[in-house]
Amino acid sequence: MRLYPFQRDVIGEIEGFRGKAICALDMGLGKTIVALRYLADRKKWPALIVCPAVVKYHWEREAERLGLRTMVLEGTIPRQPPKNLKIVILNYDILRQWLPLLRGLNPAAVVLDECQALMSYGSLRTKASLALCRGVDCVLALSGTPLLNRPMELFNVLKLLRPNVFPFRRQFGERFCKPRWTPWGIKYDGVSHADELHSLLTRSCLIRRRKADVLDLPPKLREVIPVPIVRPDEYYQARDDFLDWLRRTDPKRIKGANKAEALVKIGYLLQLAARLKLKSVTDWINKWLAETDEKLVVFAVHRKMIEALARRCNAASVVVDGTVTGRARQAAVDRFQNDKTTRLLIGNIQAAGVGLTLTAANTVVFTELAWRPGDHVQAEDRCHRIGTTKTVFAFYLVAHSTIEEKLCRVLQEKQQVLSAVLDGDAGTGRLSVFDQLLRGMGRERPRLAP
Repeated sequence: MRLYPFQRDVIGEIEGFRGKAICALDMGLGKTIVALRYLADRKKWPALIVCPAVVKYHWEREAERLGLRTMVLEGTIPRQPPKNLKIVILNYDILRQWLPLLRGLNPAAVVLDECQALMSYGSLRTKASLALCRGVDCVLALSGTPLLNRPMELFNVLKLLRPNVFPFRRQFGERFCKPRWTPWGIKYDGVSHADELHSLLTRSCLIRRRKADVLDLPPKLREVIPVPIVRPDEYYQARDDFLDWLRRTDPKRIKGANKAEALVKIGYLLQLAARLKLKSVTDWINKWLAETDEKLVVFAVHRKMIEALARRCNAASVVVDGTVTGRARQAAVDRFQNDKTTRLLIGNIQAAGVGLTLTAANTVVFTELAWRPGDHVQAEDRCHRIGTTKTVFAFYLVAHSTIEEKLCRVLQEKQQVLSAVLDGDAGTGRLSVFDQLLRGMGRERPRLAP
């Protein structure tokens, strides 16, 4: 398989880091192929690929294209893999159960795909991944977005790759995470000395490539579409007197809501805004489908929203959410990519936002917003990747005068942190579309709460 020049350069940089690196290539730049070619060229066998369950069969397919003998592990009851395998592939969720057997294989290399999965300090998957990599000379951590919210999310992977540079979590947090003291202890949820951290990363283990720097791809254009909600009085009542509204609409939840009103309120308001804008969203999608003969990728957050869109949109569709796994997931993607009559893919931002190639479409629509800016970038780039021949359009259908506007502001602030740490500049971030939203909405609108 022929590599692009920048992919060969990345392989050279991995070698320069002695086989231990974070490969932070933008989505669609071929991280899978780069990792497999590095392993094959240097005969790092056996190699273990640990990844989210949704991309296991993508890894299998790409490895087989290189003529590499693989095995995909399933279930939580370990069994001895056949001998002379080049690659063993499994998901993070079952790694703990398979760990003793995998350690016994004496792996020459471990690849941790979508390594942001290890950002939670002390989680079972993080502990199992660290144990798996202990003593392994070659460890590649892959992700287009290794940092989703704040610098502390990087620490587990950094300690794994460079324990001499990043030995202690508290030391890292006090220097780079702007610690704050709370009644429950120290919180490392900020950012400080971002320029210093960026420099340290690039010198020790970070390999970064952005599409704009290495490929002459068609542009990606974003646009925010403010859409009206039905029954706005219901939304404003829930916003202004939340507990009273919840007591009438979902009395079973009122006891728990009293204990954590602000957090529960945010979740309810986001779901309420999605439900009240559903008619506007489906009208917009159906109008787009009627006026074009192209395919469309639609992303949502909540399952009820996905189900409602699948019922109401006027086109043959496939759904990719957390309930669609393994080969069924790949079959849905293949149908969307290859069947001309299947014009719509409706996906969950988390489940369908990684590991898929959806270049049959050049238009993406977000009907709900996730909390992490990196999730939106990943989802957009299912269509904007190697193989893209047309300009990619990303439309954000945002409920006017609701909490979704405030969430846009939060996303913009988070994106600036990501840009500062990974790319060395604060800038406006790749999701400056949210700035556009905040400037472009009506000047007079009800105060947002919480």
